[in-house]
Amino acid sequence: MQEQTTGRGLQIFTDAELHSLQEQLAMEELAVRKMRFYESQVQDNELKHVISSMREQHEGHYNTLMRHLLSQETKP
Repeated sequence: MQEQTTGRGLQIFTDAELHSLQEQLAMEELAVRKMRFYESQVQDNELKHVISSMREQHEGHYNTLMRHLLSQETKP
């Protein structure tokens, strides 16, 4: 994804980039919800740990995407 910057260093995304970013955000949110559900269902502690790690990864992706999306809202 290429981003343009204004003289003040703000990112400006195209409509297509914003749409893609929102889709990715929704997919990461779904992945986090699924991992939380799976964590609550499994009994094996080792498997629970693996699922927890996957959830944390998806939460990190979600947070990164959200920061990018919120940076768009600060444009003039």
